[in-house]
Amino acid sequence: MTPQKQAFRHKPEEGIYGDCRRTAITCILDLPRDDVPHFGLHFGNSEAFHEAERVFLASRGLSKINVVYQDSLENVLMTLQATNPDAYYLLGGTSRTGVGHSVVGLGGQIIWDPSLDDSGIVGPMDDGFYWVSYFVPLVAMRRAA
Repeated sequence: MTPQKQAFRHKPEEGIYGDCRRTAITCILDLPRDDVPHFGLHFGNSEAFHEAERVFLASRGLSKINVVYQDSLENVLMTLQATNPDAYYLLGGTSRTGVGHSVVGLGGQIIWDPSLDDSGIVGPMDDGFYWVSYFVPLVAMRRAA
């Protein structure tokens, strides 16, 4: 895991879209931040955002598995420690600045915040869930028929 900070603070009203998610991915994969596309450019179009992320991960032989939790952050982290103590993951929630945000977790801890102001995770995403994403080898995923 290589700690890095995002390049862009999220200011959609100014046409600037945060890149915390791509930065958190690069941290886990030990890649330079700018080697990963800026998925945030698809802000407002979740289908295009997730497709760009999927294509990038597939180019690295990876896919992601999402697990959603509707509980307190403390209980989510305790569950992650109990179930996968040695696995890095992305944790999606709402930051102190009130926007969706991604950080890096390991076991039961948030170990890195790529935001420029360490805004952290203070609540679930707008849908009421904390989103946890693990990266797995693409070969472990079902292939389309």
